[in-house]
Amino acid sequence: MAYSFPCDWKAGFVMDPTKKQRVGYLVGFNGIGLTDPGLAKDITVFTPYNVEGADTGYADLTVTEDKVEVVGVIEDFSWQGGVGDPICISAYLSAENAMLIKGLLKMTLKTTSVKGLGWWISNFDEETKAWYVEAHPKAPTTITGQLNAPGKTDIRISVADEATKIAANIDVNVYNVYFEVVPAANQTCDFHFATSKDKNFIKRWGLKVGTQAEAALAPAT
Repeated sequence: MAYSFPCDWKAGFVMDPTKKQRVGYLVGFNGIGLTDPGLAKDITVFTPYNVEGADTGYADLTVTEDKVEVVGVIEDFSWQGGVGDPICISAYLSAENAMLIKGLLKMTLKTTSVKGLGWWISNFDEETKAWYVEAHPKAPTTITGQLNAPGKTDIRISVADEATKIAANIDVNVYNVYFEVVPAANQTCDFHFATSKDKNFIKRWGLKVGTQAEAALAPAT
């Protein structure tokens, strides 16, 4: 089963209280040669859970003074559902973070390793008239992997050349960044998904082979 979560990224920056669109946030991104701890959480926004200390269901996203600090605002999240299929994310980042990535891409990447990636997506349940958490990494809460690289020169990460305004009346520019991440070897992660406030489920990403897999499959004695 494929999973696709197109988000209203403009609402992610400036929420419209009269509308209930899906919103998503890039909570963390580290790796590919970035200095630890990775991209800065330099975007501060309101979320549907805009109450101090509200439970976002995701330990890596904390509401402070009615707001959250994130790396980026998601435009689209997709995953085909297979254990080896890439996580594909399109998000809008600050000029500073986007230029950090663009600077690395101007040279040959020394590493395609992704040391830390996190996201959080929320949607509105029309039946119960309540917001719910639709998707995030569950265990671990921050995943590791590699940039998807089907060919030597085909590394799936890009930064838009032109800036985009958040809104016509707001003079703030952001840049679209697209990337794909495949699981690291011999590691798995459980993803949280939900279709409503009371209907959620877990899907596993990644695969363990060798002695770890043998031990897991061995019959009980």
